[in-house]
Amino acid sequence: MKMKLLPAIVATAGFLAAPFVFSATYQGELSAAYSDIDIQGDEEGYFVGLEGKYYFAPVDTKNHPLAEAAFIEKSSNVYVNLGNFEFKEAGDRLDIYQRSIGVDFFIPNTMFYLGAGVNEMKSNYSWPAEGNSSGGSDATDWDSAWFIKAGIAPVTGLLVWSEFTEDVDVSDEWNINGKYVIPLSGEHALNIEAAYEKSDISYADNTIMAAVDYYLDRNLSIGGGFINTSFDDAIGDDATTDYFIRARNFFTDSISGEISYTNGDYEDSFMVGGTIRF
Repeated sequence: MKMKLLPAIVATAGFLAAPFVFSATYQGELSAAYSDIDIQGDEEGYFVGLEGKYYFAPVDTKNHPLAEAAFIEKSSNVYVNLGNFEFKEAGDRLDIYQRSIGVDFFIPNTMFYLGAGVNEMKSNYSWPAEGNSSGGSDATDWDSAWFIKAGIAPVTGLLVWSEFTEDVDVSDEWNINGKYVIPLSGEHALNIEAAYEKSDISYADNTIMAAVDYYLDRNLSIGGGFINTSFDDAIGDDATTDYFIRARNFFTDSISGEISYTNGDYEDSFMVGGTIRF
């Protein structure tokens, strides 16, 4: 893991942020992330992701942790994201491309939340020539599927929701997700996240996620959590658990950097990312 790069990244982000002065509101943000993935054996990979988000009204960050302001304010938005996974092993290479567009909408003057969008994915698998066989590749076209989300926000800082995907019956796959930001004394706050998914249409049978972030002040948070996945009899009726730690800091009201490290039963990964608000 390229941990020695962190001091340089943090110092550079702080230097770039220093000359600017930003307001306490924003209406758009651009985020980027890179993740280095080490997998058991000779396989390795990486992930690169980009996201752009536009809020229908300016987001007021006053008296909120900067990372949670839009969530606490129930700020409706539209977003676009792009992602690329690449995995290599013994000359074989698999690229998975993902893109999506969606909307998050909090119905005004109610506790109800709705979301919708479209996910698209395609892949390309290539292999080198070996022995008497020639190399080649196998690519798929973009495959699209729409999704919808529905939930409730009964109190400030709390949202509970479920997500539904095209052509997937609720009896075959269902989920419930929750996020709660709790203000503490001064600028301290606590972010709690949890999710559960039950699936009968893939190898993953049950997936449980839980995470907690503690805000030392409105700029800096540190946290961690786990993802536990159990599998059906088709691959041995086993289970895996990935543990992660993460941190995020706003160098100004509008520029932030974040890092995370995940340790899993079959892979480790290190992520670095950043966001600019405007």
